[in-house]
Amino acid sequence: MSVLVVNQGAEWTQELYQATFDRAIPDRANPPAGLIAHFGAPAEGGGWQVIDVWESEEHFRRFLQESVIPAAQAIGAPPFDSQVVELYNSLIP
Repeated sequence: MSVLVVNQGAEWTQELYQATFDRAIPDRANPPAGLIAHFGAPAEGGGWQVIDVWESEEHFRRFLQESVIPAAQAIGAPPFDSQVVELYNSLIP
């Protein structure tokens, strides 16, 4: 079942996001297994948010543990919160 993932960090900036992204996905032509869509943007109340669609929660958790967390820790980025919900509907034209 596909999932929608919202990651949000009040202390995150565009620069921290980009540095983590560059380390976690160094080859944009070869995205992580199970990733359907990825969006990064400033959060309304400050900080940064990342919204993804994944084929499954397992795909997301594997990528988080194996790539994102080590990349964020390597640059000293602060922690962030993740919310995972089952995706009900999507439209990708």
